[in-house]
Amino acid sequence: TLPVIMKKTLRIYITLCFLLIAFDSFSQNSTEIKSDTLTKNIASEYFESERKVKIFIPKNYTTKKKYPVIYTLDGYGLFHITSSYAHYLMEYDIIPQSIVVSIYHNNRNYETNPNYGNDINVPVIDFLEGSEKLKNHLIKEVKPLIEEEFSTSKYSVLIGHSNTATFVNEMISEKENNFNSFIAITPDLLSDQIIFLKEYLNNNKSKISYFVSSGLKDDTFRLETGKKLDTVFKNINGNFKGLFKSYDAGHLDLVPKSLNDALMFSFSEYRNFSNVHNLILEPDFSIKKFINNIIENQSETYGIESELNEDDFFYLSDIVAKSKNKTLVKEILDISEQNSFYPKDHLYSDKAQSYEYAGFYEDALMNWKLQIENGYHENTFYFERPFQLLTQNLNRPKEGIELLEMAIKKYPKGELTFRYLIAETILENQLSKSKGLKNINFCITNFRTNKKFTLEDAEELKSRLAKK
Repeated sequence: TLPVIMKKTLRIYITLCFLLIAFDSFSQNSTEIKSDTLTKNIASEYFESERKVKIFIPKNYTTKKKYPVIYTLDGYGLFHITSSYAHYLMEYDIIPQSIVVSIYHNNRNYETNPNYGNDINVPVIDFLEGSEKLKNHLIKEVKPLIEEEFSTSKYSVLIGHSNTATFVNEMISEKENNFNSFIAITPDLLSDQIIFLKEYLNNNKSKISYFVSSGLKDDTFRLETGKKLDTVFKNINGNFKGLFKSYDAGHLDLVPKSLNDALMFSFSEYRNFSNVHNLILEPDFSIKKFINNIIENQSETYGIESELNEDDFFYLSDIVAKSKNKTLVKEILDISEQNSFYPKDHLYSDKAQSYEYAGFYEDALMNWKLQIENGYHENTFYFERPFQLLTQNLNRPKEGIELLEMAIKKYPKGELTFRYLIAETILENQLSKSKGLKNINFCITNFRTNKKFTLEDAEELKSRLAKK
């Protein structure tokens, strides 16, 4: 019988043969993003042969901006799916605009064969000959080329699957390592390698993130590796951030099932305002400082220029309104004005609705009036909302009627609606009967179909006013 280690190596070799066939088929049938894809051939000093890399350039790429770089090994299998996933994550601004670079292997087995201790002369924490060459090719040839020819930021991600996932894991502790985030999809490690990684992470001072995925239907050794790494992650402090996730997947379908999560984890500090819920409860909390700190942090982490996203603004605005803190509401409204999140002709009405939602009715009323005086008001909406505030929230019906009487002059097209509301308010609050009848009679005499009331509604309101 074969020794356990040889059985394991043989099983991995057979798996990888199927893997390469499947991935090659996938790459041939996938839609290539030709307009944004470049292929470069590199004369490698370390492999003494020509090597291919593929590069995905994000939409609207410009040398005026800096871009993080997502590197993948296994170009035949990982380039298309990584560039596609990254493309859509960028389209929806879930991750920053990034460049994707894939390394294509000339002899994958030689270049990525894990060190399982078969050669007693090579410690298991070191790369075998082929992997050592791949490391040097990646760090000393590919990465410098990309950084020279493209406008890259200081942030880079390294992705691998199966054997190259094991390679990714080993890269973390390499002295020459200059990657910031690592994604290992179903790695397979010896216990000594996991212990060495744990010791390295405990002593490491630099900021690192590491995502590991394993498939419940995959090789049990690989699943156990993931579980052991999960235990390591939970006991590391400092600048390290690790995440292990298992999926109902086998060796191949684990890639599409976990890659999206992995990419988002690598950029998990991008647009991450989730801790606002806890911080907003602190007495000296400032939403402006909070936003500035988040933006500065993501700019520092990813080496990119950042600004507040409109979706994030409205998310934070809603949380601020629920806090019922007037100072914070004013701060968030100042931020909206500085960033032009509210259209200029709707500025005061949007401010009014924010104050109203937060329960600050006088401030809301003031801004509704400013909207009427300075902004767009060619719709009954801009008069009905402050009217509702006065009659329903502030219990000042006479003021509400006065506002609608002014509205008739400001916006004559809404006269029918305004007069009906005046008559209705007079009835509900037992005010001047004659004024009420005068307004409802106008509605009946000049009736035209509208969304506010029917002719029958107007006649019934008149009848009730007459009996008053």
